[in-house]
Amino acid sequence: MKKKPKKRLNGRGCRKKGHDFERWVAQELRSLFPEARRHLEYHSRDANGVDIVNTPPYLIQCKRGKRYASLSAMKEIQVCPIEGGIPVLVTQGDHTEPIACIAFSDFKRLVSSRQKLLKKFLDGK
Repeated sequence: MKKKPKKRLNGRGCRKKGHDFERWVAQELRSLFPEARRHLEYHSRDANGVDIVNTPPYLIQCKRGKRYASLSAMKEIQVCPIEGGIPVLVTQGDHTEPIACIAFSDFKRLVSSRQKLLKKFLDGK
């Protein structure tokens, strides 16, 4: 019995896969950021490498492919020195769970602020 050749995506299929993933990420984030939406390509001059908008302070870049994206994809996110922001890479490979990656310094800040809130809550009881 002959094996079926694996179906390969062409350029259009790869773009569709990426755009579908961006839509999925935006939909998943709407419970936290009701205005979250995919940043459309034709608005590219103000995109700054951000695929999902209205998620302050997070600047979200999405990558969907055969394997998880390289962490160097975070370099696509251009952080404005005045407004700031926390760059986040959301990536997924085929048959894998999506993951979110942030810089370790940002991770420490997030954990620290959570710990402070938790301490305030516990001290108030």
